[in-house]
Amino acid sequence: MKRVILILIIAVCHLGLIAQVGRQKAPLYGENAFQKRGWFFAPGITLMPSSTGNKFQTLYGEGEFANDTLYSGRFNPSSRIGVYAEVGRHKFLEGYYLLHHFDYGVHFKLLRGKEEFAGQVNQGGMLVDATNKSTFSDGSAGAFINASNIIQIADRAWIHNSLGLNFDYIFLKNRNSENFYPAIPQEFPGNIQIQLHYKLGFGFKIDPGLYVMPMVETPILNLYPTLDGNSTLPYFSNRYRPVIITIRFLFLDKTEGRKCVGKDTSGGKHNLWGKDMKKYNK
Repeated sequence: MKRVILILIIAVCHLGLIAQVGRQKAPLYGENAFQKRGWFFAPGITLMPSSTGNKFQTLYGEGEFANDTLYSGRFNPSSRIGVYAEVGRHKFLEGYYLLHHFDYGVHFKLLRGKEEFAGQVNQGGMLVDATNKSTFSDGSAGAFINASNIIQIADRAWIHNSLGLNFDYIFLKNRNSENFYPAIPQEFPGNIQIQLHYKLGFGFKIDPGLYVMPMVETPILNLYPTLDGNSTLPYFSNRYRPVIITIRFLFLDKTEGRKCVGKDTSGGKHNLWGKDMKKYNK
């Protein structure tokens, strides 16, 4: 999966370089009425495709039971749709070679998936036919920060490549199994997670102060816990890859109007509508 992500990044950047050849594009921002920073929010969904796929596994005992089968069967993991929402601040940057945009904020994500098992399990020294269906639904709150590169492909459109960090705390857990078999190992992520992620977006300028950007995000490395350098999360007997699909709405703050500087030292004597001026209007 890491190779696929790397190939995708290279392909997108190459496409952007090709698109930049030709006439000069109109600027995406910089109108006098707006600043280069503002708020954004993004609703979205989450998916949890399995990185291990439908597989057949056999687990044996240890020591004197090394030849004994604890379970043998096929696992079939799959994703369920969850919800996602984020809000934060962003800013367009100038004067940097690759860094063109910066954002940070807070989010809520709900990761959902399931795993089905069909096979045999050792119960009392005998292998018996068994089936099991497990589901999980974990809700977390957290924060994120992103540094992005912009490749403009049209007057009002661009490709948005981001690398960032997300910090998550799982505070909602719903993990269920129809039939729990002790022989089948189960593993889950910790409550605290820190990940390095990649985001790919396509931005569109709707108005001078409004942008819309569909985006897709996935982790590329688990920093805490490291989970053996993987970018996936363990649930039950499989590993799953979080995929977040959002539509970002970005706004720019309006520029404050100019204010008159200085004080009136005439004491009101030369007011345009004062007593001194009324005699000239008779």
